[in-house]
Amino acid sequence: MVTESQKDQPERTSFWQMLCFGYGTAVDRRNNRRFMRWCIAWALAIIGATWIVETYDNLPTIASWIIAISPNAFALGALVSYMRYLRMADELQRKIQIEGLAVGFGVGWIFAIGYLVVQSAGAPELPVTAIILVMTGGWILGNVLALRHYQ
Repeated sequence: MVTESQKDQPERTSFWQMLCFGYGTAVDRRNNRRFMRWCIAWALAIIGATWIVETYDNLPTIASWIIAISPNAFALGALVSYMRYLRMADELQRKIQIEGLAVGFGVGWIFAIGYLVVQSAGAPELPVTAIILVMTGGWILGNVLALRHYQ
C-alpha cells in the first residue's frame, strides 16, 4: 500500500531505465520502444545481409548490391522514429537527448581524430565500426549523465 508521503516523492529512475531510455511520459516511452524496435530490426538486417552476401559468392552483382543496401531501409525507419520521438518529447526529454547526441558526437570526433594521430605513430588501422561503437557509447553515456543532472 502506498502512503500519502510516498505519492509526493518523485519516482527514482533505475540505472537500467537510464540505459534503455525507459523514462519520460508514456508517449515518450512508446515512441522510444518504436525506435528501439527499428534499431533491432536494422541490426538483424545488417547481420542477415552480411551473411547472405558473404555466404553466396555466386549471387549476381546486382543482387549482392541490393541485399547489401537493403538494411538501409530499416536505418531510415529508425531515423524517422527517432525524429518522431524527439518532436513529440517534452522539453526535458529533448534536452537530455540533445545532450546525449552532443556527447556521442564529440566523443566519436575526438576518438577518430585522436586515433589518426596514434595510427601515424604505428597503431593498427581500425575499422569504421569501432568509431561507430565509440559514438554510440558516448551517446548512451551522455544520456545517462544528462538524466542524472536533470533528475
